[in-house]
Amino acid sequence: MEILAHEIAFDFDGVVADTFRLFVQMAKRDYDVDIDYESIKEYDFLRIIKMDQDHVAQLFSTLTYYPHELDLEPNAGAADVLTRIAETAPPISVVTARPISGPVERWFEKNIPRIRPDSIRISATSESTAKLEILKQHGTRFFVEDRLDTCHLIAAQGITPIVFDQPWNREAHPYTVVKCWDEIDSLITWNGR
Repeated sequence: MEILAHEIAFDFDGVVADTFRLFVQMAKRDYDVDIDYESIKEYDFLRIIKMDQDHVAQLFSTLTYYPHELDLEPNAGAADVLTRIAETAPPISVVTARPISGPVERWFEKNIPRIRPDSIRISATSESTAKLEILKQHGTRFFVEDRLDTCHLIAAQGITPIVFDQPWNREAHPYTVVKCWDEIDSLITWNGR
């Protein structure tokens, strides 16, 4: 697999940012929910977590609209790899199923300030199935994603998914899996390397 830096795009939640781990921490802290991150074996994890729907809605709203005000960390190594792409093959392409891009833009400004705003393109699609059209419009050949349904959808249309390992995507599938951003870095051809 040879990936040029301008041909790859990234999902935000679960790939760039450690969003689901923060959700678990907040659910435990704020609502005393008994949940273990590694036990989340389905992407639609609300089917397996016993939690009041109003509390779920509050957490989702906070994570969606105020990620820049939370302790939402980038996944280890994400800042370095994304900064390198911003410096060598801008813009970085982040495609998210979030409803609006503004909070993600502010999150980048706070958490990875080395990336200039004009070196990143954040596309908010409101739903995961709408990512395909954006990826096609941007000429994306590879997409790092943690949701297998999205991987199946884009693969059927000729875009190569790379699965960012999470507890909910460990069933059998034919795609390349990366467990960390160092592995993403090793897949990218940097300046002819």
